[in-house]
Amino acid sequence: MGLLAALAMLIAVYAAYAGARRLRHGLREAKSLEVVRGIRALVTAVAAAVAGIALLSGEHGLLAFSAVFLAEELYETGVLALIIRASGEAGPPRATP
Repeated sequence: MGLLAALAMLIAVYAAYAGARRLRHGLREAKSLEVVRGIRALVTAVAAAVAGIALLSGEHGLLAFSAVFLAEELYETGVLALIIRASGEAGPPRATP
């Protein structure tokens, strides 16, 4: 279990770094999808850290909580990304008929 916990913590650190970088870039360049991707990576970092803590402490409830939290947040940010893409902000201008 210690090896899995260490791996989860390593994933959490990397995801937090990548998420903060993407979030900063998205805010600086005013790119909504990049902000959403940064938030997704930060949420993944939190879930991986909680999973690592759960593996170290043996708390199965925390492990279930981290899985449900990650699934719910990824669903929400996925819907947000779809809304942003549908608004036309993320891509080239749409051709009008």
